[in-house]
Amino acid sequence: MAAERHRTVSRWLCKVLSFALLMPALWGLAPLPAVVSAGKQPHESEKKVSGQNLQWAPPKVDAPLKSLSMTPPCNLSEVLEHTAANSLVLASNLEKFTAQEHIEYVMLDQHGMAKEFDSGSFNYVYWIEQQNGGSVSREYRTPVKGSHAFRASGQDIGQAAMALIFNPDLQTDYEMKCEGMDKRNGQLDWVVHFQQRKDRPNRTATIWVDDVAYPGMLKGRAWISKENFQVIHLETNLMGDIPAIWLQELAVSVDYAFVRAPSGNLGVWLPNNIAIYWKFEDRRVILVHAFADFQLFAIETKEKIQEPKEP
Repeated sequence: MAAERHRTVSRWLCKVLSFALLMPALWGLAPLPAVVSAGKQPHESEKKVSGQNLQWAPPKVDAPLKSLSMTPPCNLSEVLEHTAANSLVLASNLEKFTAQEHIEYVMLDQHGMAKEFDSGSFNYVYWIEQQNGGSVSREYRTPVKGSHAFRASGQDIGQAAMALIFNPDLQTDYEMKCEGMDKRNGQLDWVVHFQQRKDRPNRTATIWVDDVAYPGMLKGRAWISKENFQVIHLETNLMGDIPAIWLQELAVSVDYAFVRAPSGNLGVWLPNNIAIYWKFEDRRVILVHAFADFQLFAIETKEKIQEPKEP
């Protein structure tokens, strides 16, 4: 019986398994096989940072924060208003950069031992495609010289857009509360906890297996800068497991950073590190994306008004 269940899990996971965030930008996790072939051997420069060194540390969004302070008091409506405005800017900025992306992958057994691992570096471009009245995240990856593509490198799509959960059109789908102020990486941030409302339609996340949709109800925490109301760090968990596909846990952690244009006159907030954790009955999977060498292609314009010359 156990062997038959294992074969069934493997068969399902080798087919279409996706996690789609249905917001102004749609992101998803594409097929995630139970056993992924490592394919080519990692390039010499990648061996030291191969996925076998990754640690299982999914965020727990309901765990107490030791450094949380309730002073000064948090004005939730003000925080959400400014964060919503910034989420609209982020949606625009996501299509204005390229970067070098490094991906690390590892599959662990029940005892935490690495069964499969791989890593690679890519030239990365994000794009939002209009489709069926909505928007879909597209990510394009080309291996850099000396690196290689591997099966797991294309398993997740669009987590860069996670902070768009604060989009004005989606905030009402969630119960949001300000937990207080937290000091993270030397700066003060408001901490906002959010959870999908059961009396609202689930418009955010759906998990697909073989063209069958399973609602992905999300809860999470966001660290929002007290200074400029930018989402600095965000964590999410599924609100419950999905027994039909033996998925016990799915957690995401995203860091955002300020990226300055080469001219120094402009800058945007973009994702710079993303970690995803899948936990099934008999295995766990970790995928980590790190971004560097950002290239912005926003166009700067300057207006100079002069008095008209005499004819």
